[in-house]
This record gives sequence, C-alpha cells and structure tokens, in this order.
Amino acid sequence: MNAQSLFDVASKWTTLPKVLGSGFEKAVAKLAIQDGIAMRAARKNMQIYSAVILQIDGEFAGFMTFQKNHEVREFCLLQSVIEPQYYTKDLYRELVATVIAENTEGYPAVITTDPKSKFETPKLFESFGFKTYLQMSGFHYMVLGDLADVRMKLLAHVTMTNVWNTVKGDWLRLKREWNNQINAAGDAAGIQNPTYATRDGCWQGVNGYSNVVNTRRSIDENGEVVATTKSHNGNASVLDPLACEVIARFFMPKAGGRIYNPFGGGVQFGFVAAACGYQYLASEIRQNQVDANNAIVSQFNGRARWVQGDSATYDPGEGLNLVFTCPPYYKVEKYLDYDGKPPAGEINSCTTYEQFRDLLFAGYKQSIARLNDNRFFVVMTGDSRDKNGAYYCSEAETEIFLRDQGLSVYNRIVYLECEFTRLAHAKRTLNTRKFPKREQKIIVAYKGKISTIQDEFAALGRL
Repeated sequence: MNAQSLFDVASKWTTLPKVLGSGFEKAVAKLAIQDGIAMRAARKNMQIYSAVILQIDGEFAGFMTFQKNHEVREFCLLQSVIEPQYYTKDLYRELVATVIAENTEGYPAVITTDPKSKFETPKLFESFGFKTYLQMSGFHYMVLGDLADVRMKLLAHVTMTNVWNTVKGDWLRLKREWNNQINAAGDAAGIQNPTYATRDGCWQGVNGYSNVVNTRRSIDENGEVVATTKSHNGNASVLDPLACEVIARFFMPKAGGRIYNPFGGGVQFGFVAAACGYQYLASEIRQNQVDANNAIVSQFNGRARWVQGDSATYDPGEGLNLVFTCPPYYKVEKYLDYDGKPPAGEINSCTTYEQFRDLLFAGYKQSIARLNDNRFFVVMTGDSRDKNGAYYCSEAETEIFLRDQGLSVYNRIVYLECEFTRLAHAKRTLNTRKFPKREQKIIVAYKGKISTIQDEFAALGRL
C-alpha cells in the first residue's frame, strides 16, 4: 500500500491499559522483532505497559508503548513501529501525537531516541518540543519539559556504577558549569580565586593529585578579573562540585532537610547544596576559610553557612538528614589561618597519625549522634603514606570505625581522577614497586534499617 492510498482507508487508534492480555501481544511482538530496534516490546516484562495500537481497515498496522509512572511523576514513551507498507512520516507523527495526548497529567515526557531508527529519531521528537539532555553510546536521551525534571537521570547516567570516571566529557562539562557558578559568585563577593579560596599553596609535596597546572585569578578593587597565572604544585586539593551534587541529590531523603559537614573545608559542597535547595551547615576550624565561604554563598540567604569550630566538640544540633565530609588526609596539606599558622586543634598538625585519626573519628562520632535514623553518612577520603612509603590505612580504618558505630557500610565508590601526572610519578616510583594512586574513595554508610531506603529516598524512574 502506498502513501496515497491511505486517504482511501480507515485508520483507527486504540489505547490499551497494557499490551498483555489485550489480544495484541503476538502482533506487537512479531512487528517489534521484525523492526529490530523496537524488539524489547516483544518481551512480556515490557508488555505490561500501555500502548496505542494503529489499525487500518481493521488490520493491525503498528503500535507505540508508553508508561505513566505516577510515583515519580513522569510519562515514558517506549517502543514504536508501523508496518512498512503503511508507514508515512505523517502517519507516524499522528501516532506520536496520539500517545503524547495520553499524558493528561502533564508529567515530563521522556524518550530514548536513536538516529539509526526509521521511527524514533531525535529530529522527529525535536519537532514536538523534546530536548536532548544526554547523548551516550549513540542514543539521545530526551525530555518534553524542563531539563531540571531529568537532572537525577542525567546524574545517574554519568555515574551509573561505583567507579566515577571524572575525566569523561559529560562529567567535565557539568563540573565546569558548577565551577563557573562558584567563580561568578566569588567574583561578585570580591573573593580571590574562589574555588581555591584561602587554600592556595597548601600542598606539602611534589607528588599526588594536586600536582597539576592550575589557574589563579586576580581581582582588582572593582571586582574585575585582571590577571591569571599558572602554578605547579601550588594549589590545594578541592572538592569536585559535580561529585557534591551527585552525593547531595542521591543521599538526601525525599523531604530534603539539613546537611552537616564536620570538616567544612572549601566552598563546593555548601554552594552546591544550597543551589539544590538544601540547608547546609559546616564547622570549619579556620576562620579565614569560614569568612571566604560565607561571602561566596551570600546569594543563598543563609541556606549555606560555615561556623568556626572544632568538629570534635561542635554541636550541629539535632535533625541532620545527611552527613557528608571530605576531611584532611594526614600530612598531605597545610591549613593556615589569617596569622599564617595552623589554628589550635587543626588535625593535620598532629604529630602522629594515631592522634590525627582519633580526632578525626571524634568529629565523626559527634556527627553520627546528631544524624537522624535511616539516613546516610558519606565520607570522601583517601590514604597517605608514612615516611617509609607504607599506607596509614585510613580508608580501611574509617570503614571499621563506621561499622563499629552501628552503621552499615553500603557503598564503596571509586572516584577516578586524571592519570597524566601519575604517569610521570610512575617513572620514579615503580623502581620501588610503588604504584601511583589516582583514586579517592567515597564511603557511603547508612544509619538505620537498609530496608527503609526504598521508602525514604525518591525513585529515579526509567533510566
């Protein structure tokens, strides 16, 4: 049948609550398998979803399956095919429009499109107003709605497993967007080099993850950036703001609430948390860091706040819904206050690792006591070596400490960093069989019953 003859036949659209049990199961499966790209629609576990069926002169001629997910409030367009002898671009557009009309609740509509498909192409869905929020493995992940509605899906795709590869394009793009926001806020507040505020030059060695070229920014009295310089081994480690967003969004409960950081450090987590709508409190022992951070986040009207205090004794108050921290790594960096000296109680100034560890865990213990039940405690940490080159085993001791406090160690996430500086180190260290370290660990512990997670934390919907 050609396109012209379609004007002489009767087409009928039928909406099914689900394919399974409708009588169209075999017809849908056969056409899906013939198409190849839509073959998932042949599976029984996919035929539990709704569909619009196309019939021409009473004969089955095509379908499109879809799902209304009321729990996460989204409308998912799934697989679609029209029999080749009936297919026209206009008829397929009518099929898509008929399915979209089923979204009577006005949920964000999502679909994964394939440029290789005859039917579900990015160009076709762009014509309906869909926008691509992620391109991956040749597919376009698209939404009809606000991009903010699919932010969690985007973050889930960028992370997906317990190895977070932070040198991939999408990760770097999203990280850069956050850093641009932090720099703009810092410039507006007159803070020099906002992402590294008060921490330039604190690196103590020539090896490690800080051994990179970084840009320092200078600001004149009018708040204008007037110069940039490059520095090797002169900058502190700073938190990755995209990692901060993933942790905040994934490990905060449905109701949101308060985040506490017992080792406040730089501005990244607080800035991101406040931008995401959460309340953030951090104790930080250095007054200069407290002042710089509070200036940078002033646009959030108090949603993010640092206070000068010792985490081992500071009381953040009851009702914490997430504890996150990225504490110092022993003898890796120097942390100085306005007077150019480490403040009293600064744990990286401890003379032994054991003293450092005990003060670190005292801060953790104080936080755990104030953390609500059925909530996450997240530590982004690493390990350092003693004078003989052996690891202190801080990561392992952290897990054991959390377990002994009654928490469940729930995730071990590897935060994988750039390797180019490690290759240079390897040329020196492999002679002594020392492999350079290019990862940090994110230890995710849970206080409460693991069985409550599915109820307490929001579902992600279809990925």
